[in-house]
This record gives sequence, C-alpha cells and structure tokens, in this order.
Amino acid sequence: MFAQEIGIDLGSANTVVVAKRRGIIAKEPSVVAVNRNTQAVVAVGSEAHRMIGRTPDTIMSAHPVRGGVISDLEQSTALLKHVMRKIAGSRWLRPRVILTMQTSSSEVEKHALAEAAMQAGAGEVYLVEETVAAGLGAGLPVDRPIGSMLVDIGSGTTDVAVISLGSVVVSASSAIAGDHFDDLIARFIKREFNLLIGAPTAERVKLEIGSAVPGRTASAVIVGRQITTGNPAQITVEAAGVHGAIAEALAQIDAQVQAVLERTPPELMADISHCGLTLTGGGALLPGMAERLAKVTGLTVRLAEAPFDSVAIGTAEVLENPKRIHLYRVKPTRRAK
Repeated sequence: MFAQEIGIDLGSANTVVVAKRRGIIAKEPSVVAVNRNTQAVVAVGSEAHRMIGRTPDTIMSAHPVRGGVISDLEQSTALLKHVMRKIAGSRWLRPRVILTMQTSSSEVEKHALAEAAMQAGAGEVYLVEETVAAGLGAGLPVDRPIGSMLVDIGSGTTDVAVISLGSVVVSASSAIAGDHFDDLIARFIKREFNLLIGAPTAERVKLEIGSAVPGRTASAVIVGRQITTGNPAQITVEAAGVHGAIAEALAQIDAQVQAVLERTPPELMADISHCGLTLTGGGALLPGMAERLAKVTGLTVRLAEAPFDSVAIGTAEVLENPKRIHLYRVKPTRRAK
C-alpha cells in the first residue's frame, strides 16, 4: 500500500508538488547548493535559492534541471528527496509519483527522470507529457478528438503542441524561454552600460519593464558592478532597450509556433482555427505576448487562468482520474524487489 499519490512538476525554475484531493501542496525553487571541493549537496530548494550570489567560491548554486530535462542525477535526486520528505508522510510507505516530462524526451532522459524519483523514495513512478498536463490544467478538452493548441513558455523551454485524444500530435520545443530572456537582458546591460548584474536582477528587469511588443514606456533602476572599476553603480534602464535585447528571441518563438501550425493536419487545423491558441507558463505573462502571437498566427489567443501552475494543476487532474494514466500512455517504473 502506498502512503499517498503525488504529482511533481520538476521544472527548470521551480518544483511544484500536488497531491490527490489536495491540489498544490508544495513549491520549491529547483536549486541545489553544492560544495565544489567535495561535490556534497549542502542545501536544497528555498534555502539554496537564498544562497545565489551570496556564497564563497567553495559553494556553487546548481540547477539540476535544464531545458526541461535532468542535467545531474545526484542533484535531481536530492531535490526530489527534499520535496518528498516534506509531504509524503511515513518513510516506510513510498508514494506513487506522477512526474511530468518533455514530449521530446529521449528514452535515456525518461529513464534518468524515473531513476531520480525512485532513488528519492518513490514506490512507483509514472511519466506524463508536460504539454498534456498543461493543457489539462488550462481547461482544454485534451481528452476529446478535438485539436487543441498550446504554447507553454517556461523558464527553461518553450513548448508548442497540438493535442488530441490525450496525445501530442505535433510539437516543437526550444530553449528560447524565460531564462534565455534573462541572459539576453544581462548581456545587453553589460554591453550598453558596462555593468555586470546577476540573473535575479535581470529577471526583475524583465518582470518590471519587459514586453513582447515594442512601444512600452517604462524604466527600472538597477544596481550592479562596474566592469572598469569594480565598484557598485546605479543605472536606469528603459523598456525600449530591454525589448530590443529580447526581440530576436521572441521572433524565434514566433517561428516555432508557425512551424507547428504548418505541420498540423488539416482536420485539426480547423479545430484550432475555431478554438484558438492557449498560452501557459510564466513567460505567458510577459506583457503583449498574447497580442504578439495573435498577430503572428491570426488566431484568437487565450491566457490560461493560472499560467504559472497549469502543468501542476493538470498533473493533479491526472491523479484524480486514474483512467487518464492509461489514456496518456504513461509507463510505470517499479522499484526492483
């Protein structure tokens, strides 16, 4: 007998945990602090996130999930063990776990994901496609023989998918997403102002004055380290400059969406023309993103009610309806006896 059934959205930025009949019960940054000398994990989740940019050289902050897949098995196991210990109850009753995975995941990547969960203490692991879970969480009729189109702009990846009867029919995934925007903004500020800033500051600039379309008039005051002197310096950044920094990346997302539309079967295209496109993920909240994609595609674009948590909400729905496990063809991996 299992202690409980839980779902985990192991994202590049955050790990969200849901439980059957309880919804979202935990959310932790997907960050692990590691001792460079011994490779030992010294902190996980929120504690590790607070250390970013504030530790000696012997401690590094690592992101064990990059581009939607596991980049380090040991660190991912430590992260999963941390969140499972917080919510799973008795250590002797291992939970049944549903994990989200990228549609484009290889068999090796799927095995690594399942293995990390098993080593963390899962009794049984199921894998469900992230875009299907996001569609469920956004309220799309993914169970029905109707074409639903989803654009999920997360921290590590942007996933575009057309879903019908619980399966992904056409999809595309890229690393042009929230973290990439932050990196481009940091490079822009370094190039234009000779100032070094960290990822948290770049993200703040994106959230405060970023936009998917030109024309926004806003500014942000930031503090960084002057390259020439090494001293702290304060500058004001305008929204127009930030948009220019990410404009090419936004154009790549446009092209990704158009490429999926071009590969969509005509019958499903008719459904999409009628129902439109749904946006999920934190990147969906970038001002003007829905307006931009509507102009690019000619479709009605709808923002999910809870874009940040659509994947987790959809995973919870899978837990509530066991028939969906079969429908989505997720494959269980059991602990060897």
